Amino acid sequence: MTDPLSRVRDIAMLLPGTTEEAKDGEACFLVEGEAFVRVSTEAATLHVCTADPSNEPCWADIPLGGDVDWRLVEDRIARSWELVAPTALLEAGGR
Repeated sequence: MTDPLSRVRDIAMLLPGTTEEAKDGEACFLVEGEAFVRVSTEAATLHVCTADPSNEPCWADIPLGGDVDWRLVEDRIARSWELVAPTALLEAGGR
């Protein structure tokens, strides 16, 4: 069975322009330098962007322990990417 961080990574890295970096003890997935997904070091919680990053608060937490609905996680990651990605990438057909 794949660990939660690896599954999140596999989903996020399919989206155009996505990069990964470690930041403040978290794995962060960015598009054009803006974070759209963060995963805690313990891979116990997924943080997804829920609004334009200029609005506060703009993050929601999804627990990654127990019985995870990975289809929902995939959808939330993609939606988070759409909120942060620049128009040119959205027009290129992000998903």
